[in-house]
Amino acid sequence: MTAIAAGIAGLFWLRFETGIEWRPESLRDAIADLGILGPLAMIGIMAFRPFLGLPSWLVMLATGMLFGPVLGTVCGAVGGLLGGALIFGISRALGREAVQKYLGVGAMRSFEEFLALRGAPWLALYTAIPISWLTPVFAGAGLSRMRFAVFCTATGLGFVPRAGLFAVAGRAAVEPSLRNVSLAVALAVAALVGTFLARRWLSARPSASE
Repeated sequence: MTAIAAGIAGLFWLRFETGIEWRPESLRDAIADLGILGPLAMIGIMAFRPFLGLPSWLVMLATGMLFGPVLGTVCGAVGGLLGGALIFGISRALGREAVQKYLGVGAMRSFEEFLALRGAPWLALYTAIPISWLTPVFAGAGLSRMRFAVFCTATGLGFVPRAGLFAVAGRAAVEPSLRNVSLAVALAVAALVGTFLARRWLSARPSASE
């Protein structure tokens, strides 16, 4: 409950006190003057983004704009991992009834089925997909038998390519050199192909012999 209260307080502060709009440029400008505290602030925003109504891609684009592809990837991945762990813990603390009301019975059953059949590899791959709905999946994982350490390992690995793609794209947006744009385009194409293959694998049911 403390985390929920902190998230709500952060939402009001971020939205109404700072004047930040839901654009990566607005996040970048708000954090730019914080100096060494900037990366910590972006990690915090990424961690609490489910409460702030911010999509992960927007925050990760801003980290790339501010800190470049390397530090931007680190901030996005660490913040994403902390946010996932927060959702996982809250879900486990609230219990099935509360989470199922939020997700819906059908969605809850679908998440549990995938987790039971695919486990940590499915969770890591799903997290890595650039555009995917993470919060309900993390909440569903909190109600499963998955251990917290396994969850953190899977989501941490998944967030690295996800954060890296958007960090590179963010840097290309503010420094549109041939090298930066070419790298962003190459990663975007690779992400599209990877997403297509991943979704085919994620939607396939294992056979009885698996």
